[in-house]
Amino acid sequence: MESHNKVNLLDVAAAEPGESLLEVVRLGSDETAIIPFTADSEAVDLHYCSETEINSYVICNGPDCVLCRIGRKRDQRLLLPVYLPASGNVGILPVSRSLRPFALLPQISNVLKADKPMVMFVTRDGAKYIVSTAELQKDVDGGEATIRRFLDDYEAGLYDLTSVYPRIDNEQLAGVEEIGRMIVLKGVRWNDGDKGS
Repeated sequence: MESHNKVNLLDVAAAEPGESLLEVVRLGSDETAIIPFTADSEAVDLHYCSETEINSYVICNGPDCVLCRIGRKRDQRLLLPVYLPASGNVGILPVSRSLRPFALLPQISNVLKADKPMVMFVTRDGAKYIVSTAELQKDVDGGEATIRRFLDDYEAGLYDLTSVYPRIDNEQLAGVEEIGRMIVLKGVRWNDGDKGS
């Protein structure tokens, strides 16, 4: 007798690729191996919120954004999908538009222009990115299958690269004590003046 409740986990995982959450690639003093495979990125405007309730970058709420209106710096990042050979996953690397020496964008551009599979070894020291590169050896898995699957799913609209950062609406932001105080001090109103103080 066959059970009708049998479910193959591998089939479920393969059928729902959009369920896997993309992660932000965080660069630091330890070397991170990255294989850039596309020049296509998504631009996103972010604010850094150091408040303990948030303690991360959040997506800007646009023209009515309370964070903009209380004077929080807005940073644009280009979200670039990259292959992470150490974990075998695709991650999202936030890249500043800066072209200054030791910035990440010009260094990634050089690797993408190389026209051969390259791996980048990246460390970060403040705003300075130290990058060394190596040609990907033929016997090393460059993540081709994972990259192809990601690109197919991305083309099909299954991924929103900006989902790696939280979206917090103005009302929730206003509920954070420090932000709420700045809203009051600056006399900020939003949503046609019906909320805030």
